[in-house]
Amino acid sequence: MPNDLCEPAPAPAAPPPASLPARRGWRQLATGPLGAALVLAAFWVFLVASVEEKSLTSDEIVHATAGYTYWTLRDYRLNPENGILPQRVMALPLLFGGYRAPSTAREAWRNSDEWAVGDEWFHQLGNDLPGMLRRGRAAIGLLTVALGALVWHWSRRLFGPLAGLLSLLLFVASPTILANGALMTSDAACSLFFLAATMSLWATLHHITVGRVLLSGLLMGGLFASKMSAVLMLPIGLVLIVARLVLARPLWLGFGLGRHLTSRPRQAAALGAVVFAHALLVPAVIWGCYGFRYEAFAPGTTSQDRWQHPWEYVLGGPAVSVVGSPLAAGRSGASADPTRKQLAARAFEFLRERQLLPEAYLYGYAHAWRFARARSAFFNGDYGVSGWRTFFPYTFLVKTPLPVFGILALALVAAARNFRRLAAYETLPLWTLLACYWAAAISSRLNIGHRHIMATYAPLFVLGGFAVWWWQAARSRRASIVLAALAALLVVDVGARYPNYLAYFNGLVTPTNAYRHLVDSSLDWGQDLPGLKRFLERQPPRGPVYLSYFGTASPAYYGIRANYLYSAAGLDQPRSPVRVLHTTPRDRAADLDAAQRAWPGCELVAETAMSDGTVRIAFLQNPVVPALGGGTYAISATMLPAIWFGLDGPLGPWNERFETTYQELRRAIAPLQAADRAARIAAFAGRPPEAWSALFERFAQFRFARLTAFLRQREPAHQIGYSILVYPLTDADVAAALNGPPAELGVDVTPRLIAQATQ
Repeated sequence: MPNDLCEPAPAPAAPPPASLPARRGWRQLATGPLGAALVLAAFWVFLVASVEEKSLTSDEIVHATAGYTYWTLRDYRLNPENGILPQRVMALPLLFGGYRAPSTAREAWRNSDEWAVGDEWFHQLGNDLPGMLRRGRAAIGLLTVALGALVWHWSRRLFGPLAGLLSLLLFVASPTILANGALMTSDAACSLFFLAATMSLWATLHHITVGRVLLSGLLMGGLFASKMSAVLMLPIGLVLIVARLVLARPLWLGFGLGRHLTSRPRQAAALGAVVFAHALLVPAVIWGCYGFRYEAFAPGTTSQDRWQHPWEYVLGGPAVSVVGSPLAAGRSGASADPTRKQLAARAFEFLRERQLLPEAYLYGYAHAWRFARARSAFFNGDYGVSGWRTFFPYTFLVKTPLPVFGILALALVAAARNFRRLAAYETLPLWTLLACYWAAAISSRLNIGHRHIMATYAPLFVLGGFAVWWWQAARSRRASIVLAALAALLVVDVGARYPNYLAYFNGLVTPTNAYRHLVDSSLDWGQDLPGLKRFLERQPPRGPVYLSYFGTASPAYYGIRANYLYSAAGLDQPRSPVRVLHTTPRDRAADLDAAQRAWPGCELVAETAMSDGTVRIAFLQNPVVPALGGGTYAISATMLPAIWFGLDGPLGPWNERFETTYQELRRAIAPLQAADRAARIAAFAGRPPEAWSALFERFAQFRFARLTAFLRQREPAHQIGYSILVYPLTDADVAAALNGPPAELGVDVTPRLIAQATQ
């Protein structure tokens, strides 16, 4: 009985060995384990090098920070929705770097504010940021190497040595793998464990032994500890088990018995025992990742420590304003099906009350369930919050190299010819994984990045090994030339795009035009701040630099001196012109002197005695809203379509309603722009300081949205890594953008988006 991990092994459908050229010497080495190991080692070096000059992408800051606190503090409050296992892996080498840890005494830690804690750790404590990125990304890169090894092994086992080499080539030359394979996120781990868990389960369903059951259960547990989409293994496993029972092929039972089971009842009993073992092993792995402790917060925490969003909210309570969410205060993001929502909430409550899984794990699942139901997104000029069924098929079409489609077409021809002989059964787990994952992706409401289908590429590349069978069946020089040409074109295409793999497009959509089709992690994830810095050094700008950045890296860290426009997740935001000092009568003089030194250019405009005996002193920046003028405008591609606003903001194309609101906001702040100081102070007294701050933030949003509506009618003069668009504007250009007739008057999509968000 074969004992390989992905047995049963098929008999090759290629011509018999005697009819093929003998493989000796370097050819045998190239197609064997040594050749694969050398390719994967070179791939790992190339993978890590390709992100060496890329800044933190948006989510890396919280993944890595969370993993570090898991190890050092044994506290699981940060970023529980993204899988604890990959976070531990990426943070492991960071434990030996001598880095200063984030403070647990700050309000950000007590409030579980992962973004602020991550910013402190990466940017404010003097830690070696490039070294931290290098170590964490290299660790995740090793998971990607392991995935590549599985692709090679499974393809070689199914289709032969040359097929294994071809599948490995497809893997290492995949822009999607290169773009995400070394980033400190959970995507690489998810892809690895989906393939490994499917592979090991299929082997176990044919040959049940203690070792196989343990390995399969541990790998499936690793998947559930890596990504919340692991629940897709349930339908995948069900399909594979049903296929085994329906086809009733002999089932080898080890455990010292050493016998074949041929009857369906006995096979069903044996497979039921395998399922039961997995039901024990998977939770054991999850508990192990959390140190076998239920509580999310470390021992010794106080009542001041809290989740960033309370349990009541993530279980479906009233929506609140959330950074990066399209839901605005007062608007419900609840499902239109209250029964479905209540059932999910009750399930989480049931598990929570009985402490059947760690608290942080349950909270992470509930958080992912809550926030996946509505998220603002942009796709081919359209705006939505509930997704598009064509989103992932489209990203696959335009972000997969064209030579890969050619190779897969040849593989499909060979698979069709050998369907009854092999493809109908031996490759069933691969087809099942692809079918279940794609079904979930197409129905997903979270359409913010091509990376979410990264897990589908590995099984596809394994099946790409069928192309070698097409070549062997053709037995012609022309077939050899076709396959070799496709492989060479793939290598040249991918090599020419180095290192901008996150922004890779195959030519059906050109990279320079990609921002009009896709944004966010399909194109611009905040990765190109070093490139912007080099551009500004090579071409010193005339006039000031204005920056709207989509990301969580710090432009100031990279030495980018810019006036900050409204940004989505950026840490360097335009500050409110209102400053408020709370003091006591006794400390008033000293605190006032310190505030005036800390806030140059601000004037005292109001002083109020509070009911608790304290004094509130309000300061106002002068000018209140610095005017925008000619200069170099660097706009992240994700910021250009105006999707990062609430439903009560300028989300979508500029329209007449937005124009009316913008003009009203301009008039509202105009009195504070008066030249006369007394007039400014008198105008300020008309609203509380907090109301003025909210008004200025809203004005900043609408002013930026009007500016981007103007820029959308122009082509950028330069593109940094295709993700940052550079527009040199004159004073006249800016005046036309902000004060002239609107450059764009489109359809108001807000009513439609509100309807989507409440479905």
